[in-house]
Amino acid sequence: MDGKLGSRQNFSMDFVSVIIPAYNREAYLGEAIESALRQTRPPDEIVVVDDGSTDRTAEIAQSFGKTVRCLSQANQGAGAARNAGLQATRGNLVAFLDSDDLWLERKLEIQIAFLQAHPELDLVTCHMKSFLSPEIDPTTVPAFDEKAIAACNSTSLLARRKIFTRVGLFEAELRDGEFIDWFGRAQEKGIRYQILPDLLVLRRVHLTNTVHDRRRLHTAYAQVLKQRLDRQRQASGVKR
Repeated sequence: MDGKLGSRQNFSMDFVSVIIPAYNREAYLGEAIESALRQTRPPDEIVVVDDGSTDRTAEIAQSFGKTVRCLSQANQGAGAARNAGLQATRGNLVAFLDSDDLWLERKLEIQIAFLQAHPELDLVTCHMKSFLSPEIDPTTVPAFDEKAIAACNSTSLLARRKIFTRVGLFEAELRDGEFIDWFGRAQEKGIRYQILPDLLVLRRVHLTNTVHDRRRLHTAYAQVLKQRLDRQRQASGVKR
């Protein structure tokens, strides 16, 4: 593309907002933004939320000009960055793109069409495949799996904005696992969703992925589980 959001001719009147939370992602952010710009159904707005980065993250986002809006805040974590993006955008459809991942070109086109055909659904996700970032030595990742899998994460999501009123925003106090927590609350609220069979997302594997820090990952899951159990106890009237 020429660096501008493409024409919306022959597309629906849905307004699609793309939110990219980013913290110290100068190495990958440009590629993530470009994958959003290459969509066959272009987004109507792209907002990068720079979460207190100390590298060139904000500069890279700003280099795309008016095509991409960059918001900066003190470092508060991905949940707070996603919330800031939600509050700064206006699309009736919302997609999140992690700043180190990539979308395949028909991601928005296919998901929008499915939501249009199924107005009873609140959101859709898709299939995802991992890839090794070029700086990673493949011999150091012997268990690397390239198979496409059903994804239920932020980068695979396309949601109707109204469900954030129903479910609430992301838990800003959670530094990790904020999407797992949000999706758990969404399921408790009875949201309707579909995981599409299409491979539409590429997940980058690199040395700073949370998945490589097992202690941090287990702590995040424990926090999310505790919050869910607390909600269930409160709903059932059981005292702690």
